[in-house]
Amino acid sequence: MNWKLWYRKVRLVAWLSLLIMLLSVGWLVWPSNQPTPSSIVNHIRVLTNTIVHTMEKEHTELLLSDAPLRQKLNDWSKETTISLKVLLPDGTMVYDSDHSSLPSLQRIYPRFELDYTLRISDSEPPDYHLAFPLLDAESSALVGYAQFTVPAPVMAAALPASSPVILVPWTLLTLAFVTLLYLFFSIGRRVQRDLVQPVAELKPYAEAILKGDYEQRAEWTSDNEVGELYAVFDLMREEIRNLHMQQAAHNQSHKELISNLSHDLKTPLATIKAYVDAIREGICPDLPSVMAYLEVVHANTSKMAVLVDDLLLHALRDLEQIAVHPLEQYSSPALEPIFRTMAHYIRTMGVNCEEPSTIPNVLVFIDAVRIEQVIANLVTNALKHTEPGDTITLAVEEQTEWSCLRIIVSDTGSGISPQDMPFIFERYYQGSVPDRTKLAQREGVGLGLSICKYIMEAHGGTIEFHSKQQQGTTFCLTLPLS
Repeated sequence: MNWKLWYRKVRLVAWLSLLIMLLSVGWLVWPSNQPTPSSIVNHIRVLTNTIVHTMEKEHTELLLSDAPLRQKLNDWSKETTISLKVLLPDGTMVYDSDHSSLPSLQRIYPRFELDYTLRISDSEPPDYHLAFPLLDAESSALVGYAQFTVPAPVMAAALPASSPVILVPWTLLTLAFVTLLYLFFSIGRRVQRDLVQPVAELKPYAEAILKGDYEQRAEWTSDNEVGELYAVFDLMREEIRNLHMQQAAHNQSHKELISNLSHDLKTPLATIKAYVDAIREGICPDLPSVMAYLEVVHANTSKMAVLVDDLLLHALRDLEQIAVHPLEQYSSPALEPIFRTMAHYIRTMGVNCEEPSTIPNVLVFIDAVRIEQVIANLVTNALKHTEPGDTITLAVEEQTEWSCLRIIVSDTGSGISPQDMPFIFERYYQGSVPDRTKLAQREGVGLGLSICKYIMEAHGGTIEFHSKQQQGTTFCLTLPLS
């Protein structure tokens, strides 16, 4: 069961039990459930009615000389365990059940010392004290007083038996108390079984992760919060494992990058050194030969500059320090010099170039230097996959429905192989070159398109492509309009 739902139910039952206990206690102590003084007086009258009538018929003064009457009072007192004192109207005590022999005619003040109203003693159990006047049966004249002391057990026996209704609060009180006890023990048992134990069993998995073992799966079958905790813990383990694998792959990629750079820099450096040594040793007989050698040196220097630039941008990207500062400006004056330079470069490589006839002049947020870097990278890649006589097309168009500006670089070259397409934007990835004669011309270490993607995303735009082998490739850059 879901812990939150279970807790709500337990809390509801606990509150209901406490409420029932309070109501039951209130019911039991409510005054209407206790005998009232008037009802106690009435029951004392019932208990003493017979002996009172006897004394009213026999007259109290006879108690001084009538031994049978005194014996009758003694027997009644012993039988009922009720104490009795009889006084004459002037306060002379003529009978005391606690001293059944003839008294010494002690006198008290009836007005002040008799309990005409019910008095309950402070003893435990309490005694009930009450005095009645004794009236002559014929003339109704006052003939004396009778002071009764009724013990609590006698009074309890005389009161009517408790109504069956009184069992209801006791039953509810008992049930509520038992329910609270059950909840107390069930909560402890469930906390131990469903919280303490699962958390304790999770400890070895955490220790395994701490030691670098990411293969142990933490599983819990219960469909509750603990099960969710185990699921999230396992997702965390999987994420840590993936991050560890990515870190290992990243480290391996760095090693391969250093290896590739060492190889790719070594070749042009060796060529430059060889041609410079040849010039220094005077192998070149005339100026045209020297210029030809210098042209080779310049070409290899350019290759090294491309490698170093890519490496620097890659490092800056890892540090999130590639400076991209888009400014609001019109697209035509920002893009026209870039396309003019790219077109000239393409034609010098022996490849045809179609420039955009017009460039939409709209406001865009653009960093012209970084966009030129992206276009230059796409053009360089296109030249790697084209032959003299192929065509590279540069185009710009506005898409009002998407509120963006599209820059298109397409070629009619060999295209990208299907197995390379999913990975061309990944760092260090270098696609296959179908033509082995161009393998030696490949420059870079597979960072260009990854950097292009980063720059376009920093502009809030996108970079997409589609390609068919032996038909060419088209890259599309989108820049949001201002």
